[in-house]
Amino acid sequence: MACALISIAVGIGILLVAAEFFVFHRSSKWKSQMGGWSSVFFYPLRITEHDLVMAMDEKSAVGSGGAFGRVYTISLPSGELVAVKKLVNIGSQTSKALKAEVRTLAKIRHKSRIKVLGFCHSDESVFLIYEYLQKGSLGDMIGGTDWQLQWSVRLRIAIGVAQGLAYLHKDYVPHLLHRNVKSKNILLDTDFEPKLTDFALDRLVGEAAFRSTIASESADSCYSAPELGYSKKATEQMDVYSFGVVLLELITGRQAEQAEPVDSLDIVKWVRRKINITNGAIQVLDSKISNSYQQEMLGALDIAIRCTSVIPEKRPSMVEVVRGVLSLSPKTQLPGSDFSMQEENSVPV
Repeated sequence: MACALISIAVGIGILLVAAEFFVFHRSSKWKSQMGGWSSVFFYPLRITEHDLVMAMDEKSAVGSGGAFGRVYTISLPSGELVAVKKLVNIGSQTSKALKAEVRTLAKIRHKSRIKVLGFCHSDESVFLIYEYLQKGSLGDMIGGTDWQLQWSVRLRIAIGVAQGLAYLHKDYVPHLLHRNVKSKNILLDTDFEPKLTDFALDRLVGEAAFRSTIASESADSCYSAPELGYSKKATEQMDVYSFGVVLLELITGRQAEQAEPVDSLDIVKWVRRKINITNGAIQVLDSKISNSYQQEMLGALDIAIRCTSVIPEKRPSMVEVVRGVLSLSPKTQLPGSDFSMQEENSVPV
């Protein structure tokens, strides 16, 4: 009996020492990871840097991640979900400059942009905290097997995205460019209202780091305007081109960037080749959409073709694009006579 008691006591002692070592090691690792962190929250999130880092694992990761970092879905103590994007390849922005740039993005009040709830940063990492949207990205939806959205919903998505870009280009001060428009950067809420994300990341990571990162994925990206490879300056026309590609996705029902492109062509070249044959324009329209919407879809196709013109000067402005898509169907026109004034109520930043 004495031997048994001694063995049990020794075992418990070993377990306590092991547990204490584990806690100490984890705490030391945490302190090493969290050294120099700073947070700015624009909403009462009640979350710490520790909560974020501990929750960001493979289980909470969404997809494989884009060029600028991976997104994680994290549950707050309140039960509310948020999306956290861990930026990679960040430049040499000072803490003060970074805070100023994030505040600039957080102040945007348009209904078609995702809310920036806050951010955490250190010398090596930046975590952007966004609102969580249930439907995920438009790109994932188009690539899904149950891609069945009716034309009225698709047109409403196109209108919302166009309005959001026009607002960034003309009505928000300072004027902003998105610079990374693609269907995967358009998120949808429960009512399929679109929200732009990953906008103006060049202001956060720095121009040099942004160009380096975007160049690594733009070589084979059909969302990128042809002049991106040689132009030294980003322009509104580049955003217009990218929007045109998204609009073609909505019209044709096919992904712009497929693993195995049909006829080895990207969606812009594929559409342009098709429309040059008899009844070719009809053939590119998504066959899952009722023929009763054919004229509206052809009108949208005309806008998309002009947006994706090889010559930047021939592309319409986003303001003109908004007028064009709104005119396609009075039923889908959203309330308000001025698209630039459709802003959301939000907490002051």
